[in-house]
Amino acid sequence: MRFFIVFILISFNLAAQESSKYHYSDFVEAYYDKASEKPIYIYDRVNGNIIDTISIIKNENAYYKIAISDSEFGWFKLKNIQRLPEERQDYGHENRWVKSKNFIIHVDNYDENHQIYLYDLPSKKSNRIHKLEDFQITSVVEISDLWAKVKFKVGKKAIEGWLDFKDQCAYPWTTCPKYD
Repeated sequence: MRFFIVFILISFNLAAQESSKYHYSDFVEAYYDKASEKPIYIYDRVNGNIIDTISIIKNENAYYKIAISDSEFGWFKLKNIQRLPEERQDYGHENRWVKSKNFIIHVDNYDENHQIYLYDLPSKKSNRIHKLEDFQITSVVEISDLWAKVKFKVGKKAIEGWLDFKDQCAYPWTTCPKYD
C-alpha cells in the first residue's frame, strides 16, 4: 500500500511538472507580438466560441509564449500558453484554439559555421528556398510536426517557407537552446 501511495504522489508531481514546463522539445513554440495591441482570444474549437481573453501585457519584459500541437488554416491548437518570465503564469488551455495571427519565431544564426535554410516542404530532403544569414523575425503561419511554416519580408520581397525545429526560437530577446 505504501508503494502505491508513493507512486500516486510521484505521478501527480510529474503531471504538474509537464504542465508547467518552460521549454517544450516536442512542440513548436512561438511568442505573441505585443505590437499587435490586441488581446489573445482562446476558442473552444476552430471558428467556435471565445472561452477566454488574455489581455496584452504592459510590462515590456514579459511576454506570452504558446506551445502549438497542431494547426489548421489560420488556427493553432494549443498545448499550453504561458506568461513569462516575470509573474510567470500557466494558462493551460490544452486542446483549445487561437487564431494564428501575431505569433512570432526568431531565427537565430548562433554560429558562423551553422547555416539556416527555409525549405519548400517540411523536410530537409526538400528544396532549399532561402538561406538566412542573420537574426530574422518571422511570423508563424502553420506547423507540421516540429516544422514551422514562417513568412517575412526581405526588402519588398515576401519570403515563405518551412523552418527546421532546431532553428526556431520563441523568445523575444535571447537565444534558444538548440536541439539535435
